[in-house]
Amino acid sequence: MRLTLICLALVSATSLSASDNELNLLVSKQMTRDYSAADISSDQPVGITLRYGRDLMGLGPAQLQLQAGYHAETSAELSGSGVTPSEKYKNSGYSLGLQAQWRLGVVLGAGAELRAERLQSATYGSTTQIRPWITGRVGFSMPLPLVQPVFGLEVAVPVTSKSGDATSDEDVLKRISPNFEVSVYGGIRF
Repeated sequence: MRLTLICLALVSATSLSASDNELNLLVSKQMTRDYSAADISSDQPVGITLRYGRDLMGLGPAQLQLQAGYHAETSAELSGSGVTPSEKYKNSGYSLGLQAQWRLGVVLGAGAELRAERLQSATYGSTTQIRPWITGRVGFSMPLPLVQPVFGLEVAVPVTSKSGDATSDEDVLKRISPNFEVSVYGGIRF
């Protein structure tokens, strides 16, 4: 009897597959723009993002996933006229979006997210900007029971950005905010 229960439990556990949740850690290189009219430039910071995704629906290998992310604060050194030496430009925020994913051996994804970005520096103060971003990913997942490791590459580009002359400190911060992001990610589906 005991052996039968153990065998039944093992068979049941091996037949389970990874569920509809995904947790990823992304390491990103953020590309910022120089603001040549005001002679301001910044380093290209490296950022960390923690993202949770929940599959809303699936049709064969295609899935629609709701994603929420926390973008930890990045710090880059500013240089140029009117900037104090070794001044830091800081960027952090949150995101919420949808991504369509196709799992055909390779995981392909395309999506959109809304990011609330907190921008700050000692000279220019701080502001928050909310803007949409387009994302694309290519990755791999290992089909194991219960938990699936996932890893890959993701790119993100904002749909809108501040251009032209900056008429306020807030505009300067928005002008030098990231305009491209490339990430490597790893995580699990459970």
